[in-house]
Amino acid sequence: MKGSEIMKPRTQREQELINSGLLEAVKMQYRNVNHNIPDKYFLLIADYIDSIGQLDFEGGLYLDPVKVAQSLPSVLTEIVDANLSGIHGRTDGTKISMNQYLDYETNKLYFFHELTHALQTKKINNQEQCSFYNGNTGMFLTEGATQFTAEILYHLSNGTNIQYRQQPNTVRGHAEHTPYSPLSEYQLNGNILMLLSSSLGIPLNQLLALGYRTDGRDLLKDMYEVFPENVGKFEEFMLDLEKIYSIDKLIIAGYGNQLQGDPVNIEMQNGYKFAGNVQTQGDLINKVERELAASFIANNDTNYVLQNYERVAMCLTTPELKQQFMSAINELSMYQNQDNMEHTSSGPRR
Repeated sequence: MKGSEIMKPRTQREQELINSGLLEAVKMQYRNVNHNIPDKYFLLIADYIDSIGQLDFEGGLYLDPVKVAQSLPSVLTEIVDANLSGIHGRTDGTKISMNQYLDYETNKLYFFHELTHALQTKKINNQEQCSFYNGNTGMFLTEGATQFTAEILYHLSNGTNIQYRQQPNTVRGHAEHTPYSPLSEYQLNGNILMLLSSSLGIPLNQLLALGYRTDGRDLLKDMYEVFPENVGKFEEFMLDLEKIYSIDKLIIAGYGNQLQGDPVNIEMQNGYKFAGNVQTQGDLINKVERELAASFIANNDTNYVLQNYERVAMCLTTPELKQQFMSAINELSMYQNQDNMEHTSSGPRR
């Protein structure tokens, strides 16, 4: 569905959901369920489901809006507005808390984010997992994919276009990194997802769709390790991303100054410990981007690489990374030209 730059008025959108009967259909799912969901959030839930329905199934997130609606009572029973001290929203089990001070549009975007979390959260072996997060690593990709999904559905709802753009000063502690991202938050995470998409040769929407599947992380691992250069390296890749995510969480929590000095002991959510600081984080970002760019070249046919390298270059977040990548592309192009000349000169003689 093609959007525009003119946002659909809230009243018009809400009237569409009421007139279509979707709002009542969503409420009916909860008729025998003990819940605490205000009407304004029932409207936003209906909005989310209707936006999924506007996506082309194959080109979208491979979701059936009816099945999504039917799953709601088992994953979400309470929504409250609360003082969250600067956090936009939080999902705890079957409860979503939203920051009571957000304006309507901001609340809508981040409610879509939290609703995506709620729909993707499951318990496996009595351990809560969500999207690509398996209880140990995966929150970096999970937050990026969740925000990407929320922004796509938000813009569909409003009839507007999602805007990809360079976003300087959005990687905390690293002014040298400029993500190319359409996201309002988790810009670097979204940027890395786009690089991963190009590296593996998998459309971004297919990566986002994996977040809704119980076997999504396992499928991503299979896709990552199908290439000879990546065999056995998926868990290391995910651990590198989790370290970046963990350091970022500490910077958000106010420990930025302490992380400017020598490496300190950092404990991840699962209890894993490592020594790190802002410099460590920057090195890991560079490592991940460099490896994904190298995989794009190694995993794809030369002609494909030379025709599609620009979308990889656009997602590399420092001038140095772009320069290194372009040097490799120029070398590849030179070898291809040389090879073509040799084939031409050694052609059949009359």
